Formats: sequence, C-alpha cells, structure tokens
Amino acid sequence: MVTVYSRFQLEAEKLGRHIVFQVTVYQKTTKNRSVLFAETQCSDPYQFLVQFIIRDCTDFDELLSKFLDQLDYRGYAALRYRIRGEGKWNEWIAIPPRPSARNANSHEF
Repeated sequence: MVTVYSRFQLEAEKLGRHIVFQVTVYQKTTKNRSVLFAETQCSDPYQFLVQFIIRDCTDFDELLSKFLDQLDYRGYAALRYRIRGEGKWNEWIAIPPRPSARNANSHEF
C-alpha cells in the first residue's frame, strides 16, 4: 500500500537562480517493512526538465540526505527547507554548507 508520508519544500540555487522544489514523500508498506520514496522535477537554463528520484529510504533524514546529494551532484546549492505540518508550512530550516562530493575527491597539486 502506498500513502502520502509528508510534503516539504526545498530552496536551492544554481547559476544565480533560486528554485523551490515541491516534494511529496510517499511511504510504501509491504508485509514486513516500510520504505520512503519521492520524486520532483524542475528546469534550468540548459535543460528542459531535470528530474530527481529518491528511493528506498528508511526515514526522512535519509531521504533528505539522498536528495541533497543529488542536488549537489547536479550543481545546485541547497539553501533551506521546510516541512508541511498540520495544514500549514513550518518555519524554514537552513541547510549548512556541505562539502561537495566532487570537492572532497579533488586533490590539490
């Protein structure tokens, strides 16, 4: 069975442009386990459509971390997010700068 688990918005920046992603998180429940997944999309000046798919997460923190990894990989800088709760959006939560996977693997000569 698939149900809506939560909704959140995440604001990111790329090429001087701010984008707010609207993300719906779904929970798929089988006989003995539950997993979370989500999809969202946007466009940027170089591509008509950029799609983000996050699958097989055990909790919201893992889902958010995987989404941030995908954003980083595609050149977006995540700024802040907020979760929908009790019929309204909660306050924005700042996302601290993350060391990019590309920068962590680079070597200075």
